[in-house]
Amino acid sequence: MKICFFADSESIHTVRWCNHFHELGHEVHLISFKEVILPNIHTHTVHSGRIRVSGGNWKVLLKFRQVKKIVNQISPDIFHALYATSYGITGSLCGFHPYVITALGSDILISPKNSKIYRFLLKYAFSKTDLITVMSDQMKIETEAIGVPSEKIFTLPFGIDPIVFNANNRKLDKDSFVITSTRNFENVYNIPHLIKAIAKVKVKIPSIKLNLIGIGSLEQELKDLVNQLNLEDRVTFFGKVPQLKIVEVLNHSHVFVSVSLSDGNNISLNEAMACDNLCIATDIPANTQWIQHNENGFLVAINDVDALADYLFLAYQKYDEFQKTAIPINHKLLEEKGIWANNMKRMEDYYKQLTLKK
Repeated sequence: MKICFFADSESIHTVRWCNHFHELGHEVHLISFKEVILPNIHTHTVHSGRIRVSGGNWKVLLKFRQVKKIVNQISPDIFHALYATSYGITGSLCGFHPYVITALGSDILISPKNSKIYRFLLKYAFSKTDLITVMSDQMKIETEAIGVPSEKIFTLPFGIDPIVFNANNRKLDKDSFVITSTRNFENVYNIPHLIKAIAKVKVKIPSIKLNLIGIGSLEQELKDLVNQLNLEDRVTFFGKVPQLKIVEVLNHSHVFVSVSLSDGNNISLNEAMACDNLCIATDIPANTQWIQHNENGFLVAINDVDALADYLFLAYQKYDEFQKTAIPINHKLLEEKGIWANNMKRMEDYYKQLTLKK
């Protein structure tokens, strides 16, 4: 097949999808508003100015004629937009079929709730699709609420590659209790909540350390907060690192924490589970599909810093006890629904079904 993705070329999700389907033997093209060259992928750039994480990128819609021209020149078997708002809506204006949109999280869970215009545009975009994939059952419910027929939507978590993310090289420092977050430095991921919890519990856990892997617009604000709370000797900022470095850090971590306000499916959580971290995450649908509270991790209310601090201390006190229960549960869950290759095989089958209808 000839597959044309329309997505952010700097996103790890985009890179994974493109590389995976290339490795399966398909001809893969990528159209993006950002200029990045990916080996073995036919890349096409539509310059549209800076894309803001916070939204308000409506001007990209004006670029649909350029996108349409490139798509028609490629003449793919499948045209697939990753991210429902900027890319998904723009792609829907091209009138190409079969057309697939994959929603990733805030594009369904936040944007249409904050803006009636986004809600209207998403409803239009979805009406032009042949298939919509979402990353959790909660996202499917929210997509149906926009007015999309249920039979058009499929839940497809991305999952992890167990060859990359595993606990084969796991080694913990007996002299430190290490907490890690791999979420980016944007408002939705609520990293200040985690930093404040570390400050509250540092006296009870003198050996506590915090690893922050990520980048984003709030980086300097987070560094200032660390300084204000006198945590400079406890917190390490890693920036953006390759997957193998993430695996290395997770395999030297006791606990993984994700305190995001919203998520589609928390792939970072899946990666930490695969590396045998004890996981603490906010009590939102994206996390409750993976964590049973007090069984294979802990769920904490959004913005409840005191509760998060308490769970960190509880994990510190009874770490080995909790891990005896959590690790086998996590492995079973990942095997059932969290393996990347298995889920992408389902996607490839969807593609084949769509091409037969073309």
